[in-house]
Amino acid sequence: MPGKLRGMTTAQADAGMKSWDEHTWDGKRYDEVTGPKQTTGGMTVAYTGDLEAVGDQRFVMSYPDDDSCVSTGYEVVTGTLNGRNGSFVLHHTGGFRDGVADGTFTVVSATGDLAGLTGTGRITWARGEPGRFELDYDLS
Repeated sequence: MPGKLRGMTTAQADAGMKSWDEHTWDGKRYDEVTGPKQTTGGMTVAYTGDLEAVGDQRFVMSYPDDDSCVSTGYEVVTGTLNGRNGSFVLHHTGGFRDGVADGTFTVVSATGDLAGLTGTGRITWARGEPGRFELDYDLS
């Protein structure tokens, strides 16, 4: 059941990665290039919980070394948020360090029964575990 925080509703969901495609700007697989690099790519995520949806994300990443990076991107999420159907776009910023991908996001637009959705949240992925998605939102 969703919770309340400062007049906002909190939605939580597990995030399961369905696909990942990441390449350096010159087209090499990200894991075939060592050391500092810049990459671009996309991923598909299945959300289950208060959010039952599929997310399609595009991102750019900058690696200062092989073990960490910073990233930014946009994700189109389509499905049901606490019983309301539609889609929304998230702007993500985050990174990867010590085996954990962690980021924050902001809702930038929404459609369908989710039109008017605003909010911010966080997603965390520990290597080998499902991601944890949390969105504090208002739907006027």
